[in-house]
Amino acid sequence: MKTLWLFCWLSFLTVQAGIGAQDPAAERLQAAVQANSQPDTARVNLLNKLAFALRANASKRSLAAYQEALSLARKLGYMEGEATALLGLGFYYRFRNEYGLGLTYTKQAQKLFQELGDELSQIACLYNLSYAVSGQGQFSQAMAYSLEGLHIATALHSQKWITLLNSQLGNTCLTVGEYGKAEQYLLHGLRLAQQAGDQDGIVHCLSGLGELYGRQRKWPEALRYQEQQLALAEQAGNQGWITIAQLAIAEVNERIGDYPKAFAGLFQCLKRLRKLDAVGSLPRAHLILARAYLHTDRPDSALIYGQKSLQASQSNGTKSVSRDASSVLAEANARLGRFAEAYRYHVLFMDYKDSLNSQDLLRRTAALQYTYELDKQQSQIRLLTRNEQLSRQRANQQRLLLFGSLAALTIVAGLSVLLWRNNQQKQRANALLSQQKEEMQAQRDQIHQALTELRATQAQLVQQEKMASLGELTAGIAHEMQNPLNFVTNFSEVSAELVAELRAAHANEAAPAQETDLWASLTQNLYKIKQHGQQASRIVRGMLEHARRPGGVRQPTNLNTVCIEYLRLAYHGWRAHGPACSVEVRTEWAPTLPPVPIVVAELGRVLLNILANAFYAVEQRKLQEGAGYEPWVRISTHWVGDQVLIKVRDNGVGIPESIQRKIFQPFFTTKPPGEGTGLGLSLSYDIVTQGYGGSLTVESQEGEYTEFTIALPLTVLDNAPLRYQAQPETTEGN
Repeated sequence: MKTLWLFCWLSFLTVQAGIGAQDPAAERLQAAVQANSQPDTARVNLLNKLAFALRANASKRSLAAYQEALSLARKLGYMEGEATALLGLGFYYRFRNEYGLGLTYTKQAQKLFQELGDELSQIACLYNLSYAVSGQGQFSQAMAYSLEGLHIATALHSQKWITLLNSQLGNTCLTVGEYGKAEQYLLHGLRLAQQAGDQDGIVHCLSGLGELYGRQRKWPEALRYQEQQLALAEQAGNQGWITIAQLAIAEVNERIGDYPKAFAGLFQCLKRLRKLDAVGSLPRAHLILARAYLHTDRPDSALIYGQKSLQASQSNGTKSVSRDASSVLAEANARLGRFAEAYRYHVLFMDYKDSLNSQDLLRRTAALQYTYELDKQQSQIRLLTRNEQLSRQRANQQRLLLFGSLAALTIVAGLSVLLWRNNQQKQRANALLSQQKEEMQAQRDQIHQALTELRATQAQLVQQEKMASLGELTAGIAHEMQNPLNFVTNFSEVSAELVAELRAAHANEAAPAQETDLWASLTQNLYKIKQHGQQASRIVRGMLEHARRPGGVRQPTNLNTVCIEYLRLAYHGWRAHGPACSVEVRTEWAPTLPPVPIVVAELGRVLLNILANAFYAVEQRKLQEGAGYEPWVRISTHWVGDQVLIKVRDNGVGIPESIQRKIFQPFFTTKPPGEGTGLGLSLSYDIVTQGYGGSLTVESQEGEYTEFTIALPLTVLDNAPLRYQAQPETTEGN
């Protein structure tokens, strides 16, 4: 187990060394994280990838990246990113031997991955849980986690996880003294890794096998696997793997008494360990070196390296190394005649030995109990399999009896066939008759439906003709009324001028007060006649506009150009009436707006009506609020899907919610008498909805703003969709 932990630690330190020397992948991820400052799921994924790239060095950068990813994922409700960050933190703390935190984060990640249905990530959680509880001495639970993960990995045919979990099971069995099972798991994992060419899995299993045979003092076998591990590490150029193999080989050489090779290998290992900053592995290297010096009659050197090993192992809590270092120090001091120190270290050695023996006994008992239960379950499975085989044999016998019975019934069945055949012929005849009846019923329903649709179409055509006739009649009446109204208006103007001339002619004569009042009343009445005549004339013109048939040919037109032109006309028309304020005009034009098939004059009439209302609304609010109010009108275009939108927004008086549904009705107006006909928005609505199949909507808040939206479809006259290479806007600019 010591070799396995050393392998994991040095493998990550090797990655750390690579990252510290400017890992291009980590640099690219760091740059991507800095470039993407938007708090979204993409940043969560980048942070998790960056933390994984920096994971091996157990640095604050890796921890900070995982913590930021976790916080952002929880804020966004991004379950997958949260689970990945939690699993990364679980591995991070497990690498640091902080098993409590490692277990907490990994179990949280496992729960989320179960909700997501991500089975591969669940295997990773079980693998990390197995290592963590194994580090806490809970070997039976470690085996349970590994077996559960192995079951899922086998179902998913994941060679990588099958290999790693076999290696983990082998090392767990090795720790509790189940050498036979350990060998089975490790050799099986090695075969799988070799078949798949998985170098990482091969090195895991070779390291475990070397440790296994070393525990059994089978030094040639241990040395063979460790030398294979070293050759593979040198071929891959992996400094961490090379250091692991050299340290294991040096320990075997020290055990078999080949001290020159042991010293050479140990000094190379110490050099590499210091270069990799693998402080967790130094206690074991110092211990092996101290034993080698002791066995070569150099107790002074043994004393130096033994003390280094003891101090370091006491710091990181490796009791087995502390026990062996105490034994070396006791013997070295005894050889140097320092019997008091020798006795002190011997007492320390016995304390460590008793503690480890007690813990080892408990661990072995729990693990053996677990393996016993596992073997018992496997025996039950074999028994169930045997029972299933017996059940199949009985079923075969019953099947033979059934076949005999069927043979006896065949004769009876032959006689029944004739009756059945006659019955089938009758059923087919009845089915054919029923089918013909259903077809006739379906044809009758189709004829009835067609007749109903024909009647509805006929009624619609009649209604359209009636409305067309009514429109023509309305247009005729309005046209006939226009001339009398013009005469009334003109004669009222002429009469007013005559009254003014008469009053001027008699200005020097004294007139009675009653006559003066009559002249004033006459002048006022003539003005009202003119005013109401003009209002009636405007109404008549509006009726003519409503009754007018659509004219002109639709041409693909750039709406930005149309909006600019009619905005200019509406603005100058409004300015011509001498308004009481100035207005800021704002525009926002879609840059890739496609041409829309329209009649420019028709759409221009709609824009003039809406813009005139907007200028009127801001002018009225200016009169109400005075200098503190800054009026503005904004017109913008947008391309959204298969529609082009024109939006006209103002910060005027707004429209009360109670009348917003009425503003498109004919003759409905919110302006004072004489200022509006109530036909402008009604005409605009008909042009947009009936003429173009679009929509005209309003959104308003009284005293705040009003926004009209014109939506026009991108269709030609025959309703075939237009196709353009440009792309629509993905968001609207308001």
